[in-house]
Amino acid sequence: MNIELLQLRQYLEIHPVAKREIKYRIGYLSMIKVLCDLHTKRDKWCNAMFSLMKKSLIGEAEVTPLEITDSGIIFKKKDNSRFAYIFHKYRYNILIDCLFLLAFDNKKRGKKLLNDVCRIFPRNKKKLMLLSEYFYKTDIEFVRKEFPSVYNICSVIAENRKFISLPRKNVIITANMSAGKSTLINALAGKKVNMTKNDTCTAKIHYLLNKSGEDGLSYEFDHELELNATKEILMNDNESNSTSEIIVGTRFRSLDEIPENVCFIDTPGVNSSQNKEHRQMTNNYISDKNCDLLIFLLNGENIGTDDDIKHIRYVSENYKGKIIFLVNKLDKYKKSVDSVRVTLEKVKEDLKGAGYKNPGVYPISAYAAYLAKMSLYGEKLSEDELDDLEFRIRKLNKEEFMYHTYYDTESPEIDENNEMEILLRNSGILSLEKIIYSEER
Repeated sequence: MNIELLQLRQYLEIHPVAKREIKYRIGYLSMIKVLCDLHTKRDKWCNAMFSLMKKSLIGEAEVTPLEITDSGIIFKKKDNSRFAYIFHKYRYNILIDCLFLLAFDNKKRGKKLLNDVCRIFPRNKKKLMLLSEYFYKTDIEFVRKEFPSVYNICSVIAENRKFISLPRKNVIITANMSAGKSTLINALAGKKVNMTKNDTCTAKIHYLLNKSGEDGLSYEFDHELELNATKEILMNDNESNSTSEIIVGTRFRSLDEIPENVCFIDTPGVNSSQNKEHRQMTNNYISDKNCDLLIFLLNGENIGTDDDIKHIRYVSENYKGKIIFLVNKLDKYKKSVDSVRVTLEKVKEDLKGAGYKNPGVYPISAYAAYLAKMSLYGEKLSEDELDDLEFRIRKLNKEEFMYHTYYDTESPEIDENNEMEILLRNSGILSLEKIIYSEER
């Protein structure tokens, strides 16, 4: 399956048929189904899209059996009586929906779908043909004039095409276990999309793709494709997946919109005593794959371990691209006992010993950033998380723990009266995002 499809924003929230009575919605979706069923090559995307559309438009109701005739769509009841729905008003929506389900990235298949739709609306063939051409374009101002009823939906589709046409920035994140790698990924996404417990870690590469826009949905391709993946689905790997990859698509959230086409690549922890294959998989990936940036995350509570030094040296010898080092979990340091600055200097010395001449080393509080974003976007936090949030608000407001001051980039502007924005800045996540998204390819 083309993974770019996992970056597409949905338009179902603005679908005009959603406002119609349930009987009409069932009929409409029944027609979409029969048109899709004419094509034997229904793939995972089409099946998942139809399930999502069904849930959005008719909930638990079932579609109605139907057939296509020269006079239009005929629905059959159990008593064999017949009745016809008039869908002429939504003929352009029907074409757009079918193309989005079955042929977003396949213009050849799109032509076949167009012919099927034209069988139902033969008098509108020319305009349907014209609309199908603009379905595959990014400049759609012509649609505003000629097809105003579908302009908003076509705008979403055009934005999808513009987004996936951007060069994708691939960012690998590597660490030993317990460094907080999954928490960092959740913080960058601004939502919980990755497991954080060590005992649930599996030997798989997780790809986290930024979607073209926010639609409230997270996608996951883990043997099965879920376009409305619940937290339970996201937090549990599918045992039927015999591949080494899991792909998630969601819209990243931060103080500013993130318009970049970026993919975070989460590799397994390399020091798992139970699964030696984790190290081999991660090392092989780092050696074989080209990426635009590698983030090496270190646990600030266990700096200079043999596992860290071993992995640092491996990366130094086998990865020659851009790299930054982040030191996490410094929040529990006690003043006059531990020092953030001394720890960062020690890390730099270790890195120089491994062959790095002038390494970029920065502090980060992945957990504080995650909690701040969750709170900022109205996500529910547990009592323990609320306690942790209050602790980090106080801790990271102290001069030594204002992590953004350790970065060599200008700190992004925030609302100084907003406690969560202050925490995001102090956690270092905004400075890190500035490095990631402004980094030249």
